[in-house]
Amino acid sequence: MSFSMPLSIESKLIEDDYYLIDTIPEHRWYPVYCKPNKAKKLAELAAQKNISWYLPTLPHSRITRGRRIATQIPMFPGYVFLCLNRLDNWQVKTSGFALRILPVTEETEPKLIEDLNKIREFELISHTQPVKVRADLIPGKRFTVTHGTLKGTEGVIVKRKNRTEFIVYLEFLGYSLVTIPALDLL
Repeated sequence: MSFSMPLSIESKLIEDDYYLIDTIPEHRWYPVYCKPNKAKKLAELAAQKNISWYLPTLPHSRITRGRRIATQIPMFPGYVFLCLNRLDNWQVKTSGFALRILPVTEETEPKLIEDLNKIREFELISHTQPVKVRADLIPGKRFTVTHGTLKGTEGVIVKRKNRTEFIVYLEFLGYSLVTIPALDLL
């Protein structure tokens, strides 16, 4: 099964566009750390070479010349996730866009894929409620959401500055995703 996000980083995501990231025979998913401002270029190259790729994004708005402009920004600046075989790996390394391909083994790839699917769920949620990405590990009691969009997702609820946050830790990447939960999810 192949997975590629729409090439346009500004494209709107809707639930019908939900794809499950999975293993591909003779390939392995890798986080690729890019040179500054080259993640989108690497994703474009991957699309040209028919390499499955994933560049998670979050909605972002800014005001330019008095106008509000809505765009998508990378969720993990500098990272693109690529599903590579040996030849693809060499093409990425020699592209001039990648600084490092993080090591992934046959044993660690399932955890990375699990994290990528969690990221995809939060990417979809980000279009209806705020989502933040933080590079940290949050200690606390874990629980599993029993219904709603995040059903089955394990995370931590914490109270910060008079608001409650739901935090999901992405073990493979060392990041956490944070959102304000709807009361009906708890």
